[in-house]
Amino acid sequence: MHRVALEQAPWPSWEFQQDGDFFLFMNHSFLGSMREEFEVGGAEYEAVDLRRQLLRCRAFWEDGTLVLEKCSPQGRFREERLIDDDGLLRFTLRSLEGGGGARFGRTFERRQARPFC
Repeated sequence: MHRVALEQAPWPSWEFQQDGDFFLFMNHSFLGSMREEFEVGGAEYEAVDLRRQLLRCRAFWEDGTLVLEKCSPQGRFREERLIDDDGLLRFTLRSLEGGGGARFGRTFERRQARPFC
């Protein structure tokens, strides 16, 4: 039943703003929206996930990729966000716990502005 419900759920969407190393990310999904503001290379920051859990986070650049390392009640994980040469946002999430190295990824494309009628 849960699997069927998830298959019917809309794909998440992202909005973000960047001013140098300052970012604002909005993640919109069927579970709600999550807002995350931070400075890359700045101080550790806190975010609240869609389960209303507190995350301790740090952001840094690695070879042109934005890396966010996060500590949650489920463990430590790493998010990588990169806008590729085609303008696609490539998102990868992997566990930093244990030897399994579980990994998940998605690609988001820019939504074209709709004509106003």
